[in-house]
Amino acid sequence: MMMSVAKEYHMLINKKQQLEEEILSLPVGYISKKVIKGNTQYYLQRRDGAKIVSSYLRCDELGEILNKIEKRKIIIEELSEIKNRLLQLEQAAKLIDKNLYCHLTMYKLSSGMDSLSLKEKETCSSFAYAMNAIEGVPVSKETGAEIDAWKNGTQTFLSVFENTLKRYGFPVEIR
Repeated sequence: MMMSVAKEYHMLINKKQQLEEEILSLPVGYISKKVIKGNTQYYLQRRDGAKIVSSYLRCDELGEILNKIEKRKIIIEELSEIKNRLLQLEQAAKLIDKNLYCHLTMYKLSSGMDSLSLKEKETCSSFAYAMNAIEGVPVSKETGAEIDAWKNGTQTFLSVFENTLKRYGFPVEIR
């Protein structure tokens, strides 16, 4: 049972990440139609704070933009369902086994880290090293080497996370 919860959770986290990336490429807003000097013109409009921002659409773009707006709505709905199911699985994991809940939390915190650019990975690791210095906890040679392997793409962030926790005596395995 624990493995099926973990498997579904992993699948949903990955799907959520994929949909969140996809939604970034889709237009935000709605289509408005205006008649100017007897000609019908279409605009993609969206709210930016208190202002409404408009972009003119050519007639040949209209169908594609409408499809993308509809796809965005569908993805938003699907993301909502996924988030609700993830919450249900997290609550179930708390009841089933504390270690399972820890595993799910680690997976959630690690998701997306492997798809960062090298520059973003450098920024993340620099921040981590700075926080360790502030706390007075030096980064071990093993952890430093694993972070470098993650930045180079030869090791997953989750494995670095798990190995570091293990070195400090935290249980990270699903039993």
